[in-house]
Amino acid sequence: MVKRMNKRILITASLLITLFFLLSSPNTYAQQQNYFTVVAEKSRDVIFETAMEVSVGDYYLNEQNKKYRIIKVDGKKCIAKFEGTVKLIEDDDNLFALSQGLLAQKGNKLIALYNTHSDESYKPTSGTHSEPGKGDVFNVAAMLAQALEKKGIEVIHNQSKHDPHDGGAYERSRRTATRLARKRPDAIFDIHRDGVPNSKEYTADINGKKFGQVRMVVGRQNPQMKVNDKFAKEIKAVTDKYYPGLVKGIFYAKGKYNQDLSPRSLILEFATYVQPQEAASVSVNLFADSINKLLYGGESEGALGIGGTTTKQTKANESSGAFSAIGIILAIVLVIGGFLFFANKTGAGGAFSNSLGVKEDDDKGEDDN
Repeated sequence: MVKRMNKRILITASLLITLFFLLSSPNTYAQQQNYFTVVAEKSRDVIFETAMEVSVGDYYLNEQNKKYRIIKVDGKKCIAKFEGTVKLIEDDDNLFALSQGLLAQKGNKLIALYNTHSDESYKPTSGTHSEPGKGDVFNVAAMLAQALEKKGIEVIHNQSKHDPHDGGAYERSRRTATRLARKRPDAIFDIHRDGVPNSKEYTADINGKKFGQVRMVVGRQNPQMKVNDKFAKEIKAVTDKYYPGLVKGIFYAKGKYNQDLSPRSLILEFATYVQPQEAASVSVNLFADSINKLLYGGESEGALGIGGTTTKQTKANESSGAFSAIGIILAIVLVIGGFLFFANKTGAGGAFSNSLGVKEDDDKGEDDN
C-alpha cells in the first residue's frame, strides 16, 4: 500500500514538474533567446543584437562608423572593445567619384539575388517567424529586384529553397551562389531578415517616415574578404550621404557565407522578424537607389523626393553644391567681362591673340588704284 502511494506521489510530482517546465519554458521565437547581445567593454552599453552566431575575433562597424571587436563570448552575452572610428573612404572627392558610378562605363548592368534562409518571415505579416520554402524574404528580394529593374538594371532572382534553417543552409545555397557567380553579375546579395525580438534594433526615420534598417554582413573567412569589405564600406558611404541611417552597420562574422565566389558579395538583413514586411518596402527602394548610384552613377535626385532633397544631410550637401556652382559662374562672368573690356580696346581678334601672347601686324592691304 505504501509502495503504491509512493508511486502515485512520484507520478504526480513528475507530472507537476513537467507541467512547470512546459509553462515556464519559452514557446515563441522571441522568448527562446536565440540571439546575441553585444555590449561595450567599459560602459556595458548595448552595441548591437543579432541572431547570427557571434565569435571572439568578430567585429562590428556601427551606424556612426565606430569599430568594436568581440573579445569575449559567454553564452549569448558578448563583450566588445572599442578600436576607433573608421573612415569609410579617403576623402569627399572619392565620395563624389563613388556617386558617379564604379561601373558607369559598363554596358550591361546585372545584379543577382538569392535567399539562403528561405523560411525567414515577418511575424506581424505572416503570423509566424518561419515558413519553410516560402518565407517573406522572397518577397523582399522580389521588391528589391523590382526597384533595381525600374532603374534599368537587369536582375536575376534565384528562388531556390535551401531549407531547413540550420548550419548546413549555406552549403546548400552554395550551389545557387555558384550558378549566379557564373553569370558574372556586378554584385550578389543574399537577402535575409534578422531574428532579434527588438524592433528598435532595426528602426530608423527619414523625413518623418519610419522604416526597417539594413545590416550588411561580411564573412571574415574567405579570400575575397578585403574586396567585399571595401564594397560594403562604399555602400555605407553612399547611403550615409543620401540616406543617413539606412544602413545600421556592418557585421564582420566568422564564416565565408559563399562570399568567396564574388568580389562584390554581401548578406543584407532587412529589418527583423517582429517588424512587418512593409518595414522593408521603404528600405529596398532606398537601397536600390544607393546601389544604382554607387555602381552605375544613378540619378542625382534621391529616391524619396523630386529634385533630390530626401534628408537634412542631402539638403546640406545640395546647398554646399549650389554655393560652389554660384562661385564658378561668378568667376566665368569676371573672365568674360575682362575679355570683352580688353576686346573694346584692341578688337576682338587682337584681344584673343594677345591673350595667347601673339602680336599681330596691321593688315594695310593694297590700293585698287
